[in-house]
Amino acid sequence: MTELRSSSQDFGRGFPSGGGPGDARFAAFVRFLRPSLFPLLLCAFAACNRNKAAPQAPAPVAAVADGTSIPVSAVQREIDRLRRGAGTAVVDGLETPPQIDAKDVPRLGRALLDGLVDRALLVSRARLAGMTVSDAEVQRAMDALAETARASGQTLAERLANDGQTADGLADETRDRLLAEKWVAEQTRGERPSAAEARAYFETHRSEFDTPEQAHALQILVTTAEEAKSLLDQIRKGASFEDLAKSHGRSPDARRGGDLGWFARGTMPKVFDEACFSLKPGQVSGVMQSSYGYHLFKLLGRRPAKKRSLDEVQKEVIRKAFLEKKAQAERQLLDQVHKSSKVQINEAALQLLR
Repeated sequence: MTELRSSSQDFGRGFPSGGGPGDARFAAFVRFLRPSLFPLLLCAFAACNRNKAAPQAPAPVAAVADGTSIPVSAVQREIDRLRRGAGTAVVDGLETPPQIDAKDVPRLGRALLDGLVDRALLVSRARLAGMTVSDAEVQRAMDALAETARASGQTLAERLANDGQTADGLADETRDRLLAEKWVAEQTRGERPSAAEARAYFETHRSEFDTPEQAHALQILVTTAEEAKSLLDQIRKGASFEDLAKSHGRSPDARRGGDLGWFARGTMPKVFDEACFSLKPGQVSGVMQSSYGYHLFKLLGRRPAKKRSLDEVQKEVIRKAFLEKKAQAERQLLDQVHKSSKVQINEAALQLLR
């Protein structure tokens, strides 16, 4: 069996020292994968537990966390799930499946493995503390997952099939996830920030609470300049922008008549800003080209930038200050868990990921 290396520096830290991709796009992608301490990774715990059955040759092990083996196949399953587009990211205002370059696979696999290790350790602590999760709690969480699947146009059964998961496996994974979250919540009970803490948070993050200049616009996205010019001619002759967006648009917002909603300057691709922040309400742009294709924009409204006072945003400040304190407590808790745990990483096994 491949020798396993043990090091507390390997866990919960993203990439090994000196091993980062030096690529802002990849770093943003990993943040998309792990937006919080406890994201839902379908198959994770169930895959680890199923590893115990076979009398065949042992499957390659990516890590052992306090006695829980995490097979390479569990990490590979998560990569494959992302490749199939089971998760989507909103990039430059358009919904796209995350792209995984072959050169990024080892680092991505390591980031996913770190998450599986974290969760295995937390579940172990919860069980040692005698915590349990009821069947009713699991069912409520499963119902919420089914609703999320329906919102994305799938049934839960279809989502499970895409992920190579079974209903029983998902129920096991969900129970472990809830168990880990319950233990962490018990260990990190937070208090409401004081008035002084709230003001300090506001002063440090003041720009986050200012309202930037915003635009509300419609778009039509097509693949050729000729089609865009034809649609622009129809609009100038009185055709409905919204109706043409629904019938010809290629972007996800087409079903809403091309409605992009309100967006701040600098949050969308450059072509959006160039068009929408130079138009007057009711005006339609000329044909604009981007890497996505050819756009037409219609401005519905503009809002000027505005600085807001603490009194105006006090509830939001208190909420964010509380969440920051809670996140810090969770990070400290995870650090403590790792210091008292035995975790081994099989670096060579990660090279088997594809």
